[in-house]
Amino acid sequence: MLTHGGPPTTTTDKPLSTIGKVALLARVWTTAIEVRLALWRRPLPDAVRVLGAPAGRPTRSPTLLSRSVSRGLRIGSWQPRCLIRSLVLYRLLRAQGDEAALIIALPHRPTSSDAHAWVELEGRDVGPLPGGAGYEELARYPRNPTSQPAP
Repeated sequence: MLTHGGPPTTTTDKPLSTIGKVALLARVWTTAIEVRLALWRRPLPDAVRVLGAPAGRPTRSPTLLSRSVSRGLRIGSWQPRCLIRSLVLYRLLRAQGDEAALIIALPHRPTSSDAHAWVELEGRDVGPLPGGAGYEELARYPRNPTSQPAP
């Protein structure tokens, strides 16, 4: 299990019951709807700020949540873009008090303007796949206050 920031939490990686799996899948999908609505209503930085608010949700390990988002949002061979998957994972982690960061980046040698997004906890990539290997960071949310330009 990955360690994560925020208040001390207790997570267990014991197998979920069928009801637990259904409940987690429902949580992933309701969060995906919440993400889509936030992006529809607001610019990305504002949507990330709203989605980053703690909500006192039940605590699950980052590994379980990442796997649940990747598997749960897939329909056959279709899956949402990495930004949506990353925002869903970001929201789930932040809602339970984890200090997750959303990263948006381009490949080191871009051949197009396609960007990639993933989530980090304490500087460690927690998903979705393929993660940040081979990418150069363009934006990080929440923004690090020490890296803000002076007014």
